[in-house]
Amino acid sequence: MSYYQQLKDINSEEQGILFKQTVEKIGFSAFNEIVQSFYEDLKKINENEFEQMEGWIKLGKELFPTPVLISPVWENFWQELSAIYQYKVELYNQISVDQRGGEWQVLYDNPMTTEMTVCHSGKTFEEATYLTAKYQLTMKRAEVLKLQKVITSITKNGK
Repeated sequence: MSYYQQLKDINSEEQGILFKQTVEKIGFSAFNEIVQSFYEDLKKINENEFEQMEGWIKLGKELFPTPVLISPVWENFWQELSAIYQYKVELYNQISVDQRGGEWQVLYDNPMTTEMTVCHSGKTFEEATYLTAKYQLTMKRAEVLKLQKVITSITKNGK
């Protein structure tokens, strides 16, 4: 069973203590699997799973309040994860349930530079809201982020 699943299955303080000790003993590889799994789950969840995800984030923060001690790369992990979660919840609150089906795309652009626009097309609403939330973390003043539902699409493939 994955470390992330073990975290999600914790039912008591004793289980939490044992789990924390196990992960800290193994170190980077165990916590990295938890980190990557949190991000993967955030990509897939919808409003039916928000409450559970909020609980798992809270539990993770309680068990591992300073992941920077495991690796400097995780200095802001909990803040970043919580922000992505909150942005995703906000997006769900802005788009009604009956409008969420179909294909979505995310565009990320800075019209003040010569860099190309980034476009993630062919996404579900769950995936597109995750990408939008993730981009919001690092947006600079002139940057533009668009979450768009595709209404009509014509696709041509090269021969």
